[in-house]
Amino acid sequence: MAFLVTGSSGCIGAWTVALLLRTGSPVVAGDITDDRHRLRYLLSEDQIENVRFEMCDITDLASVAGVLSRGGITNIVHLAGLQVPFCRADPVLGAQVNVVGTATVLEAARRTEGKVMGISYASSLAVYGPPELYPQARVDDGSPLAPATLYGIYKQADEGIARRYAADYGVGSVGLRPTIVYGPGRDQGLTSDPTKAMLAVTAGKPGRIGFGGRSILHHAEDVANAFVTAAQVESGDGRALNVPGSEVSMDEVAQAIRDVVPEAELTIDSTPLPFPEGVDSSSFDGVVNGIFRPLQQGVADTMHHFRRLLSAGLIKAE
Repeated sequence: MAFLVTGSSGCIGAWTVALLLRTGSPVVAGDITDDRHRLRYLLSEDQIENVRFEMCDITDLASVAGVLSRGGITNIVHLAGLQVPFCRADPVLGAQVNVVGTATVLEAARRTEGKVMGISYASSLAVYGPPELYPQARVDDGSPLAPATLYGIYKQADEGIARRYAADYGVGSVGLRPTIVYGPGRDQGLTSDPTKAMLAVTAGKPGRIGFGGRSILHHAEDVANAFVTAAQVESGDGRALNVPGSEVSMDEVAQAIRDVVPEAELTIDSTPLPFPEGVDSSSFDGVVNGIFRPLQQGVADTMHHFRRLLSAGLIKAE
């Protein structure tokens, strides 16, 4: 298998590239930028030298098709996209990248005439509405989609496109809907605050989480592993699956941080996120069956990782 990771300079993208490199899988890191700072959190310079980088504009069919051909790609992890604040700031660009980009990746795969055998793509729990729409604030596969952001609307469109490509053209894929991804490299986006707070506290500074309530957290490495596994499912019908994780309050996140640094100074805003608080992940368990570390372990792993990066001068807290 030879993998293309789109959005390879992002948080999950960097973790996915690192994971594939460590397991010896041929991998092409595709992105419209050559920014490698997140990869440097995970890999040495010598390891990064072994990564094949390709400039890849996912809104340009010729660009994506060229990368697939040159790399002999058999599996795609499609992660490229703009997050909530960037979609809000530039809705047209958000639609071009998040919606047209997904259609372009699937069309490029279709034109390989079967050489691409597996695709995973990033959706989001943002395709659902606020928690009060659902019993016990939880969602399952049959829960209605009611996105409250442009980002969520774009992701809902991606899911529809993926299902049609599977049904109409036989291009199978598996979508995953993570909620709050945390860990080294998670430094932008609406839900990056828990990671930023972990970094700040590790650096001896006050931390702040700008939202409250309950949500679902997953460590970035575990999410990357799930995307790699999902990209190897050859019979995917394009459906997106709810991703399991630690269903916790932001107060519990703060406590996990204090378990590592007892004197941590932390503040938490009270406004909850407009997303469900829990998921039924039985479909995910049946198709992907990934392993997700508990919150306390994930927070400790993240902060210990940050301590190494701070000591090496590879990162600094805002």
